[in-house]
Amino acid sequence: MKAVYRLIRNGLCNLLALGLIASGRVRRARKRVFSSAVVTGIYFHKPNPRLFASCIRWLIKHGYHFISANDLFEVLYRGRKLPGGAVWLSFDDGCRQIAGDVLPVTHALRIPVTLFIPTGIIGGEGVLPWLHETPDANGSPAKNGRRDTITVEELQRIAAYTEVTIGSHTVNHAVTTRLTPVQVGFELKESKRSLDSWIRTDIKCFAYPEGKFDGRERPALAEFGYTMAATTENALITRETDPYLVPRFSVADDIGSLEAICNMVGLWRPTIDPFVKRLR
Repeated sequence: MKAVYRLIRNGLCNLLALGLIASGRVRRARKRVFSSAVVTGIYFHKPNPRLFASCIRWLIKHGYHFISANDLFEVLYRGRKLPGGAVWLSFDDGCRQIAGDVLPVTHALRIPVTLFIPTGIIGGEGVLPWLHETPDANGSPAKNGRRDTITVEELQRIAAYTEVTIGSHTVNHAVTTRLTPVQVGFELKESKRSLDSWIRTDIKCFAYPEGKFDGRERPALAEFGYTMAATTENALITRETDPYLVPRFSVADDIGSLEAICNMVGLWRPTIDPFVKRLR
């Protein structure tokens, strides 16, 4: 049933995306990016290999150039000006598909990427609870016999790639807006401590789980040495962007390539969100 729903959903969304492309809106959005000093932030979770390869091919074909988290830091803190078409790629949650489906592509092409890691999950059984609908006898998410995430050992190997930057995604993928200040401090401090010890690199980047924040995170982020934090706001990054509120466009895991293009240029959510609100 899910497969049928996905097929219907992707078919309808690709038709809408085709209309956006045919109307010239994608071309105009791309033109704005190349004519101004902005960075396109794009994030994934566990894209299927065909979709991810398609996204990379499209970005390369249309003249985008890939920057690292350190390059973005230079933009935000030192006002560094980049050529038009700069794009920053990141991946949340440390899903196991990254090792086999994503990094072989980015490593071969030397494309910089940032991986945001929930350390307690990576360092534990590797279970992402929201991927499991049926709990086990103890009420915990059923593991179905395999991990959802990479292991610490895999993370250590991945972190050795010069084009990979590792960032924190809390300890338990905890949504910080639901936590007390003490809990926020724990999630930020302990995740950074674990990553520092695993890969012997000072961790500077953070991504808010579910993209949610309320401002209470800022003092703790600064206290524990984070210099940049990523949201899921649908906007371009400018030199005036708050380093603790860096926006990123989302590309979902199993969508069509045309929809992905509309996501990567920031058109999809402004187009589809009004329809979603009416349905709700």
